[in-house]
Amino acid sequence: MSLLYVPLMAAKRGEFTALTNLDFPVLDRTMPLFELPSPKQDAKEFEKSIIKTAAGAGKAWLGRRAFLDTSKWKPNARTESGVHVLEYAFSQFYAKGVLVNPVVGYDRWDDPAYQQALKNIRMTNSVNFCIRLDRESIQNDMLDIDYFSERMAEIFDSLEIGVQNCYVILDFGNVASVAVADLIETLERAIGVVRGIGFSTVIVAGGSMPTAVNEAVAVVNTEGCIPRIEMLAWKAIFAASKDRLIVFGDYLIRNPEAAEGVIAPNANAKIRYTILNQYFIVRGESKQLESMTSQHKRLAATLVKSANYMEPSFSWGDSEIFNCSIGIREIREATTMIAVDSNHHIKTVVLEVLEYQRTFIPSIDEYI
Repeated sequence: MSLLYVPLMAAKRGEFTALTNLDFPVLDRTMPLFELPSPKQDAKEFEKSIIKTAAGAGKAWLGRRAFLDTSKWKPNARTESGVHVLEYAFSQFYAKGVLVNPVVGYDRWDDPAYQQALKNIRMTNSVNFCIRLDRESIQNDMLDIDYFSERMAEIFDSLEIGVQNCYVILDFGNVASVAVADLIETLERAIGVVRGIGFSTVIVAGGSMPTAVNEAVAVVNTEGCIPRIEMLAWKAIFAASKDRLIVFGDYLIRNPEAAEGVIAPNANAKIRYTILNQYFIVRGESKQLESMTSQHKRLAATLVKSANYMEPSFSWGDSEIFNCSIGIREIREATTMIAVDSNHHIKTVVLEVLEYQRTFIPSIDEYI
């Protein structure tokens, strides 16, 4: 079965819960990229935090392949015992049964400690690295193809790997304000460059969810839709190429630049519900005015009554929304709603990608 979807997700409880409750056919077509949450504590607590995160990943993704990225950390971050954070996290995830492949941050490659950690992993494990290119490298470094090719060759030579057993991610980050046509043009050029180097599987990723709900739906207790720019761009690329090795990726229902660990006393309740080419957002109001539990029930009822709601049997997330709407399931915190929204999102995306591919390649017989 082919890889259809690479969600770039925070390695956190809500996302792990979403993965835990996925259907098996969806699991088989999804390969998440786990972003290790940024440190909020003293270095003495790094190991404890990473062990806890790895344990959560192990329960959610036991025996399955994933990518592991530490881009939220300093390139030279080390645990109290002196082990590089990437190396330590890799060992802990593997110990918990997650078959992680390290992500190589193109923008952090120049750090000697970071390079050594990747080399250490390479020397003791059979892995397929994934080189992650950010928007700056795509829009600047790639303009000088000779320079970019030399940098990539340096990574291959240092890690003693070949392009044939390495993934690449073209990560555009926040594309909420990017014109679809502009993103398509840049994507086509970037895909051409990495294919010229020899990459076969190319993952393209971006995220359209704004950082704050008021940027999507301005008025409290109303609903609205925003386009998923990254999906529209991928569809245009696939329609032109019919290339199933150009794999879709996104940031689930979070903004790529969302701050972590920020206590928001006036956070709004909301449901971010993925539909064809868009997000349907049902917005509440500040939790200071009405409890999250009460708001989630009201917002879920609004969603279920709308034409956008699928049905309870579509996914675990949809079942939770329906049960919340009729009062037999309480959703008290935002983290639980992230799990619900993300679970629905992953299944929706996998089906959307597969069905779109079938419109151009009718012979595809994969079933979900």
